[in-house]
Amino acid sequence: MMRLPALVAIGLMLTAVSAARAQVEPPRTLATAPSLNYFGLPGLIDTPTAAAMPDGVLGLTLGHFSDQSRITLAFQVLPRVTATLRYAIVGGGFTLGGSQPDQDYYYDRSFDIHWRAIDEGGWWPAVAIGIRDIVGTGLYGSEYIVATRHFGARDQLAVTAGVGWGRLVQRDPAGQPFGTRPPIDSGQGGSVDFDQFFRGDAAVFGGLEWQATDRLRLQVEYSSDLYLEEQADGLLSIDSPFNIGATYRAGRNGTLALHYLYGNTIGLSYSLVLDPNRPAANTLVVAAPNPVAPRTARREAYSTGWTAQPDGPVILRDNVARLMQEDGLELVGLSLDAHRAVLRIRNTGFQFESMALGRALRILSITMPHSVELFEVVFVVEGMDVSRVRIARGDVEALEHAPDGADEVFARAGIEDARRVRDPGLIEIAEPGERLSWGLAPYVETVLFDPSAPVRGDLGLRAEARYAFGSGFVAEGEIRVRMLGNLDESQQVDGPVNSPTAPYPVRTDAYLYNRESDARIERLTFSHYGRPGPNLYSRMTLGYLERMYAGLSTELLWRPVDSRLGIGLEVNHVWQRDFDGGFGLRDYSVTMGHLSAYYDLGEDYRAQLDIGRYLAGDLGATLSLERVFDNGWRVGAFATLTDVSFEDFGEGSFDKGITLEIPVGSIAGQATRRTLGTTLRPLLRDGGATLNVEGRLNALVSDYHGTRLEDTRGMVWR
Repeated sequence: MMRLPALVAIGLMLTAVSAARAQVEPPRTLATAPSLNYFGLPGLIDTPTAAAMPDGVLGLTLGHFSDQSRITLAFQVLPRVTATLRYAIVGGGFTLGGSQPDQDYYYDRSFDIHWRAIDEGGWWPAVAIGIRDIVGTGLYGSEYIVATRHFGARDQLAVTAGVGWGRLVQRDPAGQPFGTRPPIDSGQGGSVDFDQFFRGDAAVFGGLEWQATDRLRLQVEYSSDLYLEEQADGLLSIDSPFNIGATYRAGRNGTLALHYLYGNTIGLSYSLVLDPNRPAANTLVVAAPNPVAPRTARREAYSTGWTAQPDGPVILRDNVARLMQEDGLELVGLSLDAHRAVLRIRNTGFQFESMALGRALRILSITMPHSVELFEVVFVVEGMDVSRVRIARGDVEALEHAPDGADEVFARAGIEDARRVRDPGLIEIAEPGERLSWGLAPYVETVLFDPSAPVRGDLGLRAEARYAFGSGFVAEGEIRVRMLGNLDESQQVDGPVNSPTAPYPVRTDAYLYNRESDARIERLTFSHYGRPGPNLYSRMTLGYLERMYAGLSTELLWRPVDSRLGIGLEVNHVWQRDFDGGFGLRDYSVTMGHLSAYYDLGEDYRAQLDIGRYLAGDLGATLSLERVFDNGWRVGAFATLTDVSFEDFGEGSFDKGITLEIPVGSIAGQATRRTLGTTLRPLLRDGGATLNVEGRLNALVSDYHGTRLEDTRGMVWR
């Protein structure tokens, strides 16, 4: 349980880090940077406002009062839409409905949506509509319509008034404008009770917020929430409808808040706001590249006599390889004739593919004889030629320092399928590269929302090795040894009782894999990647694919370089592995897979639809939406519905979650392709369970296609 002192320590630590990284910036006002309340949404203290965070911003909120802790991740999905995933820990024998829990604390997961329907303008206030606890147990189930208006030269005063339903109507109800509200049926959670929204009695709430200084805000609110369930279990008492508070912004991103709640309770919260829109160029500190080397104006220097020089190929290869190694790129091949050069590269060091492209073009300008007029860079991934970028040498020479040089590079360059053009054959040099790579490093593995604890984790060592045979053949493996942690104390997630139609435990047995052994083979595979035809990519992976399954995974992807649409087909036949993490297999096997559609929606948004068969043999579909920022941050959400009923699925009703991926370079300020990622889901169940396979094709190749390269074009001359 996260007690108040622990929350204070975390808040102070994050505040110190934020303050240490603070930079000179314009003061933030109430209108441009709203406060986040205890529900992690734009609000005062415990009630909402009609504000919205800046587009694309992430907000992490930790709040604690009266034996209740809430952890909320909020994301400004669209300029007007805020979505949150919240995890609440309620102590003191809280029962929710009268049943005695098996543990001391009650854990609740919920999801909210907040839509600013009308922007503030003139004398009109901003108006927002929100729904709390859409697919949870209903503990925080409520809806609201709220208006906020700012006053003063710098919008220093914000006045908020709203109407609420659900638990926001527990004080002084004032009629039922939209009909009666049916009783809450928390059940397994996870289902959407549309018949409850904006139904039943309504009540008013509101408050004031004043920007006292550039960093200090003062708040007072009138709350219509009486916390009836919590009062019934003795967690708190309500002596006053008024709450007062103060928030202090420490550093660039952190806000620490202190509140006096309901006439008798002290509360504390901390909010950390992260902006994935921050330009990548401001976060990276990399070695300066070699500048473009313009050719001389003397035409006699453009002679093609170099093609007959016996040691010419070796000299060119060595020069290119040396410069590429200095720039963190890997030479795969070089083909050229008197007027055209094709450079095949593997981007092993740069998060932004356009950045690797710019370095490669500079290297060609330095090393190629003057008669070579056309540069082509081919990106190679897992032995596959993915895309070809061709540009006139004169454009490279003219655009490096042009004011709009990055935009002009992609306006003049052609991006096409690497298979469509034959390479020149006068000189061909193929570099084997580093066939064997290996590493030994610590690892941290966490499990969130365990039935008996909010967070569990292990710390250990992992050894990885990889051998590339060439022509797309790769063998790789990973072994993990647990040193310390408590994942071996994980408990089985309760499923449906005595249900003959419940799915086989394809994922709910995960806790047994943590108990059986401290050392395990995480994966051990042999793969082949190929280009069977234009716009086509293939993958076949055989072996111990992941911690719980071994078998054969095959995939075929159609993805044109210049298209927003991709179509993929994946078919797998797998066996469940033994719990000890060795070579043994269990009796359960399944053939599963999906037909997938990938679509780039534009404006940083991507969608994916998978239709097929899942690990438990259930049939259904998964819809995923993701926002990919130009600096590499990725935030997404997914939901899966299959023919497993809500009752047989168990708590949560269906599989859903939020994905987050952060490039290490945006944190460390270094050029690297490493990322930190996590998937936040309420519970890992058996319905809609998927296979975890390394090297899925769309993730490998799409970033080297036209749309993504152009999205990051600002990095081409970095």
